[in-house]
Amino acid sequence: MQSILQQRTLFRFCLFIISISLLLTSCSFIDIPASKSEPALSLQQLNENHVTIHFIDVGQGGAQLLIGPSGKTMLIDAGNNDKEQLIVQYLQAEKIKKIDVLIGTHPDADHIGGLDAVIDHFEIGEIYMPKIQANTKTFEDVLLAIKRKKLTINTAKHGVAIDWEPQVATKLLAPLQTYKDTNEMSAVLQVVYNQHRFLLTGDIEAKSEADLLASGEKLTADVLLVSHHGSNTSTSAPFLQAVKPTYAIIQSGKDNKYGHPNHDILKRLKQANVSVFRNDRDGHIVISSDGENFHIATGVTPGTYSLPTAAMSSSDLIESMQIAATIDNDQPAQNSIITITAQATDQQDQPIVNAIAELTLHYKTTTSTYEATTDENGQAVFQVRIGGAAKDFAVKGYVHVTHQQLQNEATVQFTPQ
Repeated sequence: MQSILQQRTLFRFCLFIISISLLLTSCSFIDIPASKSEPALSLQQLNENHVTIHFIDVGQGGAQLLIGPSGKTMLIDAGNNDKEQLIVQYLQAEKIKKIDVLIGTHPDADHIGGLDAVIDHFEIGEIYMPKIQANTKTFEDVLLAIKRKKLTINTAKHGVAIDWEPQVATKLLAPLQTYKDTNEMSAVLQVVYNQHRFLLTGDIEAKSEADLLASGEKLTADVLLVSHHGSNTSTSAPFLQAVKPTYAIIQSGKDNKYGHPNHDILKRLKQANVSVFRNDRDGHIVISSDGENFHIATGVTPGTYSLPTAAMSSSDLIESMQIAATIDNDQPAQNSIITITAQATDQQDQPIVNAIAELTLHYKTTTSTYEATTDENGQAVFQVRIGGAAKDFAVKGYVHVTHQQLQNEATVQFTPQ
């Protein structure tokens, strides 16, 4: 009998060990420990009286992490379902323990897909969501995660002031009414810190934009999160004119099936002299403000961003920009490939990185446009197949480059043989 009991005890112990092993190996998220060599800095110490906004690259979706002057946090959206691990690990890398304010702008999966994982893995303060339902598994998962932690949802709507940071005014400007379209029901957040204003717009479209324009609210913002990933259903000319942004952020996935951002919207932003930053091109984007000066970083590795030793003025980031354009062959054969290179430099002859370069070629019967971004050497390279361009016709090319409030242009010319 004793031998049988010993065998049963051993069997139960083995089952316990196997269960623990399975539980550990099934966990997708890994906590990032603080360095043992020196004490970890608090979020307040790391942020040093700045408002910092991380526009997290979640592909075709939206997610913004805000960190305030005292270290309080706010998360707006969390990308799609397949970005849960990315979001959780990004927050862990940024030493986030608690989300003081969590906002789900609207029920679409590409915005709230990762919210349930965030709720499960972090302490949550207040939750805001617009009063609209969605019959989807994604929306149900978020509600169940909220229920598991016995949290409540505050209604996101026009006029709601959010108690976040005492030095920062945060207010919901939309939705102003009930719309049938979930995009139009998006929560729109205005953030004001001293002289700087941010407008984060979810996926609002023409109707909500029109209602915002008619609301009497002051919509001007230094930084605009372009609505609906740069879709042509949003960012109308009147709305853009009212906001008058200096910088615009577009959260869209590389080579996405929707064609975001829309070319007409990019053209509209360029004509308004807005400097555009895009997740599909620039990776994770971080903007910090001390209320008077901005610092913008692109291609940020999670957990590595630090404030600059001396912030640069939003009007003096770069004082001037020079553009030069060259072509490798000005008498190419038909159907050959030519390479046109644009070089952007500043007043100190240093390369300008992440400037937007647009090449327009005027053929005899058609016009072609290409877009590129300057690399670490300040160069934007265009490789163009000229096809059956008319022989002996001088094709004129214009390279238009924009960066911050600056823009300049250079010309090239070639004659197909």
